Amino acid sequence: MDAANAPPDPTSPADPAQQAPEPDAVTSSIGAGQGVQTPDYPMAEQNLASLAEQSAIYATRAFGPGTQRAYRSAWTKYTAWCAGHGLDPFGGSAGPRAGAGPLPLYVTHLAETGMAVSSIRVALAAIATAYRLAGLALDLRDPKLAPVVEGITRTLGSRPRRQATPAVPELLRAMLAQCGRDEIFRAALAARDRAMLLLGFGAALRRSELVALTIGDAEIVMGRGVRLLIRRSKTDQQGRGQEVAIWANPADPTFCPLVALENWLIFRRLGADFTGDEEAPDPSARPLFCAVTKGGKITGQGLSDKAVVRLVKEMVAAAGLDPARFAGHSLRAGLATGAGDAGVALADVMRQTRHKSPQVALEYLRPADLWRNNPTARLFRKGAV
Repeated sequence: MDAANAPPDPTSPADPAQQAPEPDAVTSSIGAGQGVQTPDYPMAEQNLASLAEQSAIYATRAFGPGTQRAYRSAWTKYTAWCAGHGLDPFGGSAGPRAGAGPLPLYVTHLAETGMAVSSIRVALAAIATAYRLAGLALDLRDPKLAPVVEGITRTLGSRPRRQATPAVPELLRAMLAQCGRDEIFRAALAARDRAMLLLGFGAALRRSELVALTIGDAEIVMGRGVRLLIRRSKTDQQGRGQEVAIWANPADPTFCPLVALENWLIFRRLGADFTGDEEAPDPSARPLFCAVTKGGKITGQGLSDKAVVRLVKEMVAAAGLDPARFAGHSLRAGLATGAGDAGVALADVMRQTRHKSPQVALEYLRPADLWRNNPTARLFRKGAV
């Protein structure tokens, strides 16, 4: 056989001209003389690094803003404690994968400083999350850690956390009476505060949900009341959205969510962000509740959830009550508790509060249930009725 026509010897080295291109090769012939760009390895490494960074960002967004703040605070305190004692927060001197590391000592420190068991568990969850984000394993059931946590729980007890005093309807009326009472010239601020209190109560909103509302999220339904769209919440982290309806109260305009919203919208449309510019963002996407200066100027800038806390505490203090007993959650708790007092069924309360767990919703209804159908009423109040 002619050497030129002989088949290639598979044991012989390949022709250098037919070997795979080097990593920095930029073209490859495909078809009739057409070339395509092929990525070089350094660029691929940069892309992977960028994807890894973005992946970490997405991982942190698996938690709501409130959880992120709590975890960030807990992790900062843990690392500061470790630094102060010369310990590695990812496992101490024995290395990052050496069991529980300094955690048994740290939770003991937390218990000795008087931290509640529930707060200790939050700290542990935050630390475990930081381990996962760092690509490390941490088993909270580790035999060096779990018995310590169980012992702390048995010693201190799982005391229920102090709950905010609910702003039930009678109390809410007293708070509304204080809105703009001493500052008549600040009508815009009074209108905003009234709308925030009544919508926050009527829709049983968490403080983050209340300040996240946009103008387009509030729809006035003629002959009925107000319909709110809650785009994202503690129980809806993926943003599927939930709708909540609030009936109007035409018999008492001073205690009517619809009237309060309409009055505030008159001022809201005078805000600095309503410039008439055609390129400005869609008005419906702007914050429903925004900052109002002491001079009554409506800035259009959204509020933080701390504004709800300040509002509730200021109004209850003005009404002569102890603000330390109240929080931003008082509005949500007030609706649930008031509904329980009125005999509203659990399922209907849960639809309004959007609770997933009946056990959690029942915590608001139990004060009323303690007195409803109580056998001692027939024993001690028999002659009083």
